[in-house]
Amino acid sequence: MSQFDQMNRIQKRISRSLSMQIYYAWTMSQTHPRELLEHMKYLLEDKEITDNFYINGSPINNDQSILNDNIIEYAYRLIESTINESDKIDQFISTKLKNWDLKRIALIDKLILRLSLTEMFFFDEIPNKVSIVEGVEIAKIYGNNESSAFINGVLDSLYNDLENNKIEI
Repeated sequence: MSQFDQMNRIQKRISRSLSMQIYYAWTMSQTHPRELLEHMKYLLEDKEITDNFYINGSPINNDQSILNDNIIEYAYRLIESTINESDKIDQFISTKLKNWDLKRIALIDKLILRLSLTEMFFFDEIPNKVSIVEGVEIAKIYGNNESSAFINGVLDSLYNDLENNKIEI
């Protein structure tokens, strides 16, 4: 049993949302994800900041430790794995882009796809369908109007290929 098995689905959603935010910040700044996570944790301890801070589109409750150690560690594990596997994951994404180039995908959509596929391909404890649903929900928050449908299509297609042994990780 891993330390992450104790997390409920809301905590995992917060962790995935945090992963998205930190992965985006890393992409823009190349600041180490651990440093970015520590900075985020520090910011959330400041009452004035958290009064206007949202995770998953909802205001956080400063009376609770919103970023407990498990949430932060899960986010870090997901980001680190995604960074390490991004070239391999991008190859899979590219197979599903008809008449489109990976470089033309909106950055947020690409990051969500990478995070979701990392979880699908390398986190055996998470059911693939959960990773798809979570990716779509995060796309609804951070992406544009078409993001969730696009991400659902790519993830579902790769899921079907994986289930039918058409791809090997």
